[in-house]
Amino acid sequence: MGKSEKITMDKALIARAIQKPLEAYYKAVDHSEYDGYSERPGNWEENEELFKSIFKSSYVSQHLDWEYVISIIFSIIDHYPKMKPEQFAETLETTIAQTAGQRDYLAIVPFAFRRKFPFSRTSTSSLERSVTIGEFTFSPATPSFEDINKVITKQNFPSISRDDFGYATRSSNNAISSEIIVTFKAHGAEERLRFSVEKKFRYLCKLTEVFATLFSDTSPSLGKIKTVNHFFLLGKTSNNLSRLPTRKPIFLDFELSEELLISMQQPEFNDFFSDLISSQEKMYNRLKNAINFFSMAFNSDDNVTSFLFYVISMEAIFSRDKSAPIKATLSDFASILCFPPEQRQNAHHTIRKAYDLRSSIVHSGESFIDRENIEKIKPIAARTIYCSMLLCKELKNDRNNIEEIFFNHLRDRKLGVANALPPKAIWALPDS
Repeated sequence: MGKSEKITMDKALIARAIQKPLEAYYKAVDHSEYDGYSERPGNWEENEELFKSIFKSSYVSQHLDWEYVISIIFSIIDHYPKMKPEQFAETLETTIAQTAGQRDYLAIVPFAFRRKFPFSRTSTSSLERSVTIGEFTFSPATPSFEDINKVITKQNFPSISRDDFGYATRSSNNAISSEIIVTFKAHGAEERLRFSVEKKFRYLCKLTEVFATLFSDTSPSLGKIKTVNHFFLLGKTSNNLSRLPTRKPIFLDFELSEELLISMQQPEFNDFFSDLISSQEKMYNRLKNAINFFSMAFNSDDNVTSFLFYVISMEAIFSRDKSAPIKATLSDFASILCFPPEQRQNAHHTIRKAYDLRSSIVHSGESFIDRENIEKIKPIAARTIYCSMLLCKELKNDRNNIEEIFFNHLRDRKLGVANALPPKAIWALPDS
C-alpha cells in the first residue's frame, strides 16, 4: 500500500447501518442463543445497507472484498466487549488501518514467450538479467531455489522455503522455474487480488502485443510455447506463498526479442500502461476498448475475426460523431496522426480499402479474408493505438476532458491550423 494512502471510512454512516445487527447479536448472546458455531444473529452477510456504508470507503472498495470485511467484523465482535455502534465503527476503521501491512503481497507471474528452435528446458530470450519496467520487474528463468529468492529479496520480501519452491514448481508444470518471471507489488485481500492481479497483468500482455507488432517480429516461426495457468502471491508478513489459477492461460506467441525489450524499456511503455490502468477519463475507455479488440484480433485463429477486430480497434478510438462517415474519419485521422507526410496517401488508401472490406463482411456476407489483408491492417491498428496514447499523454497536462481536446486537435491538424506532434519512434518505421 502506498504510504500516502490514508484509510478513512464514513463512521457515522456505518454506525447507523450496524446498529440493528449489533443489537440483535448482543441480545442473542445475553440469552445464550449463540453457541459460536451456528449462524450469527443479526443478518450480517446479506445486509446491503451495511455493505454500502463500508464500501463507500475508497480504500475498501479498491482493495477488499465483502467476505474479508465480514471476517474482520466478526473478529472485532469476538475479541472486544460490548460496544455502541459509534465505537464499533471507530474500531472497524482502526482495525482495517492497523492490519494494512498484512495485505502487502508480491505477485510472481511466470510469463511465457515463444522459444526458438533448438528448444531448451528454460526460456530463451534476450533477457539475461533482471529489468525494471515501471512497477514490473522482468527476471530470467529461476530454475533453482536460490535463483528465485534472489529475485524476491531484491523486492524487499522474505525468501521462500525450499519446500515452497518445490511445490510451486510441481504445481505449475515447472512454469515458475522455467519461464521468465514478472514480479510486482500488490495490496489487498487475497481473494480480491485473485482477480485484480490477473487483470493488471492482462493489460501488460496486451500492450506488449502492440509494441511487438510495431518494433519486433511476430510472424509465425518454428518454436514452441508453454501455457501458464497459475500465478503466485507471496505475503510480506505471513511469508505464505499462494498459488492462484488464471482465468485463461498466460502466454505470448512470439519471442521476447532484443528489439522488443528495448522498446518496452522506453518511457512510453510505462506511461501508456499507467494511463490505461489509472485514468478515469472517457478517452482512456476508448483506448482500453481499442487495445482489447487489438488483442482479440492478434490472438484469433480465424482470419475474418482477426481482420474485423483490427478495424474495430481503430473504430473504438475514432468513431465519435454519428453524423460523420466513419470510413472518412478513420482514414483521415489515422493517416494524419500515425504517418509522416510522405506515407499518408498510401496509408489513407489502405485504410479506406480495409473499411470497405469490413463493410463487405458485415453487410454482404463476405467470408474470405487472406493473410495479406490482415498483415496490412495489423501494423496500422497498432500505430493507431500507440499514436493515440502518445497524443493523449502530450495533450493532457492535468486538464480534464482529454477526449474533447484529443478530437479538437485532430480536427485542427486536418484543417492545417495545429502543429503535428510527431511520434518519432513510429514515423521512423518503414511504410506499412
